[in-house]
Amino acid sequence: MKLRLFIMALVYAAAQSAAAYASAPEWQVDWTYNQERPSWQAPNASDYENFTVMVVKIEEALQPYASKDDMLALFVGDELRGLAKPASVVGSNATDVTSFVLKAFGNEADGDLLNVTLKYYNARLKHLFSRTSTIVFSADNVLGIDEDFIPAFTLGSSKYPVVKTIDVSTAISSTGITPAEGDVVAAFVGDECRGVLTLPLKDGELLNVFLREDGETVTLKYYDADSQQVIPLSEGGEEVVVKGDANGDGIVDVSDYIGIANYIMGNIPAGFNEQAADVNGDGIIDVSDYIGVANLILYGSISGK
Repeated sequence: MKLRLFIMALVYAAAQSAAAYASAPEWQVDWTYNQERPSWQAPNASDYENFTVMVVKIEEALQPYASKDDMLALFVGDELRGLAKPASVVGSNATDVTSFVLKAFGNEADGDLLNVTLKYYNARLKHLFSRTSTIVFSADNVLGIDEDFIPAFTLGSSKYPVVKTIDVSTAISSTGITPAEGDVVAAFVGDECRGVLTLPLKDGELLNVFLREDGETVTLKYYDADSQQVIPLSEGGEEVVVKGDANGDGIVDVSDYIGIANYIMGNIPAGFNEQAADVNGDGIIDVSDYIGVANLILYGSISGK
C-alpha cells in the first residue's frame, strides 16, 4: 500500500492552522519496547577456520540510550558467529558504549554468498534491532577500521517493522515554504511522532517514517524557527512517492535493489515504478540509483553517510 501524505496550502495568519512555540518542539520517536534480553552465547572459536574484525558504531538516534549492558551479535543464517559488548577505551578503564569491536568467525571461502544479520540489543530501551544483508565473503574484508561503519539499526526495529522513506523536499516545496536552518519536519501517526528531520537536509537525506503496520495514516508537521510556529501539512490528497520502493510494495528492501539492477540491464520488471527508482532525482535510472538503494537499505540514506 502506498503511503499517502495529506498536504494543504499553509495559512500562517490562521490561529487554527499554526501553533506558536517559544523554542523548537521536542519531537522524537519513542524507541522504548518490552523485549527480554537475548540469551546469546559466544561461538567456539575452535569450530572455525578464520575470522574477520568489525568495528561497529551505533547510529546517532540511539546513542543517548546506549549503555555498557548492550550487546551486538552477528548471525550467518540462524547461526551466531560473533558476540560483543561495548568497546573498551584504549589506555583507560572507560567504556565507549556507542562502539563495538566484534570478531566474526567462519569457515567460508572467498566468493561465497552469505546472508548476514547484525543484531543490536539496547538494554535501556529493551529493544532488539537488526539489519540483514547479502554479502560476498572476502577474507580481506574489514568493516569500520578505515571508515566508520554505522548500520541503520532504526530501520530494523522490532517495534516499528515497516519503514517508509519520504523525500520531504518535495512536500515542503509544494507548500511554498522556504526552508531555513533550525526548521524541523516530523511525521506523526495520530499524536505519536514517527520520524524527525532537522533542516538543512544533508545530501540525499530522506525522512524515515516508522510504522507498526502498513497502511497507518501519516501526517506531517513543520516547525518554522523564524516564526516559532508549528504548521500542519494536512489534508489535500497528494501522494508522495516512497524513494527506492521500485516495486511499489511499500518497503525499500533487496527486491527493489534487484529490480533496479534488472531495469538497468533492460529487463524491466512488472509494476516497476520509475519515479521511485530514480532515487537521486536526476531523471535517469542508472548505477547511481542502484548504489543509492543499497545505501538506503543498509544506512538509511542515499549517500550512505
